[in-house]
Amino acid sequence: MLDEEIAHFAVQYSSKLGFKYCEARVQRDTYTSQSLNNGVPDVPLKGDFYGIGIRGIYKGVMGFASTNVFTKESVTKAIENLKRTLESVAATKKNEKIQMSEEDVLTANWAVDERTRFEDLSLDWFLKKTKELDDIAKSETKIKQRLIRLSGSLQLKYFVNSDGTIVRARIPRYLLTAFITAYESSDIAQRFIEIGGSGGPEVLDRLNTSEKFENEVKTITKIVGKRNAIKEGIYDVIVGPEVAGIMAHESIGHPFEADRVRGREGAQGGESYLRDIKSNKIGSSEANISDDPTIPFSYGYFLFDEEGVKARKKELVKEGSVKELLHNRETAGDLGIKSNASARAANYTVEPIIRMSNTYVEPGEWTFEEMIKNVKDGLLINSFMEWNIDDRRLNQRYVGFEAYKISNSEISEPVKGVIIETTTLNLWSKLYARSKELEFSAATCGKGDPEQGVPVWTGGPYLLFKGLNLKVR
Repeated sequence: MLDEEIAHFAVQYSSKLGFKYCEARVQRDTYTSQSLNNGVPDVPLKGDFYGIGIRGIYKGVMGFASTNVFTKESVTKAIENLKRTLESVAATKKNEKIQMSEEDVLTANWAVDERTRFEDLSLDWFLKKTKELDDIAKSETKIKQRLIRLSGSLQLKYFVNSDGTIVRARIPRYLLTAFITAYESSDIAQRFIEIGGSGGPEVLDRLNTSEKFENEVKTITKIVGKRNAIKEGIYDVIVGPEVAGIMAHESIGHPFEADRVRGREGAQGGESYLRDIKSNKIGSSEANISDDPTIPFSYGYFLFDEEGVKARKKELVKEGSVKELLHNRETAGDLGIKSNASARAANYTVEPIIRMSNTYVEPGEWTFEEMIKNVKDGLLINSFMEWNIDDRRLNQRYVGFEAYKISNSEISEPVKGVIIETTTLNLWSKLYARSKELEFSAATCGKGDPEQGVPVWTGGPYLLFKGLNLKVR
């Protein structure tokens, strides 16, 4: 249970001290994880983080405070310290006043469906499931190192603000992570795997976790020792859903965060190329990228954000043109529009900031087979090993992991060291076709100072790019 009364006290006391707007979020994050290192169990980890975050606007300036001591004295002290800090800041920003967007006042109680509750799972269950996955990996002789971890978490939240909005939430999540290393001859293949979603532990079956993990292991053993080099040059390239997802997340999702566009993230994570381009056209008509927190059982699932705004799908890029940014109430208020519920916080100790949820390329009308037939000589890059992007999210590179030559419209031998090196505008302008498939990968997205890691999905269909510049290493 959460201490809801202390949240109401925080809002009432902040209002009494003259805060124009205030909110309180009581949040409890509980987790359990079990790791196996080459089949040997590590000590299981359990954690419980419980506290209250308080945010308010005083004299036109917004600030945040938190405490894990649930007494009126502790909350009072935190709010009074926050007020003194904001008074000092306000003296230096006489003409800068934060204006929150006007949003519906509501009361909501929402929870992710779960047949088995997180609280009912034992440590033995985590160990048993982890061993089942480890058995899959160790059956392959080329696999020389296995680090497998299964984690479960439960997030409970109670939110109230001075407008009168109240939101209760219960979000269980499960995540498999694995780092697998394979050797053959002088070739080494290493793969980091993440599979996760929201719901009860049955979500692991819904996501076909064992089957996906086994396919990853078989892929590693299939390509290690058999990969050949290619020449640098211009190629038609098909990328798999995993690569499509990281492209969408890094080159569209982050630069479409409105606080980043406004420059707030400049000294921490960088800025956005959207501050400089003069046209809203950033890709071909095939470029359609969305962010949707309401996808059932997704890892980035939520129905109301950390400002009590109802979540919805956002179409960031529509037919190659910028359609919508990711907003919280502050950036939406600046523009005189409604928030699109993009405020998230990792835990009670940090303020909510603009974040992605499940960011992906929309599926198209092509089949994968039709794409292969369209490429005479090119590359299929099914997954990535690493990626890099600059602080304006413009110049980037994606290093392929599972990649194959396409010769005479047929998939042929595996290749290694393939690198897509491009700019955001060039990349999306080269997009020629999207397949009907839509697949997602789990990830933890980092942003902010102190850095906040929040659960997300990245994904998309197979994408066909015409004339991409490929490097090799």
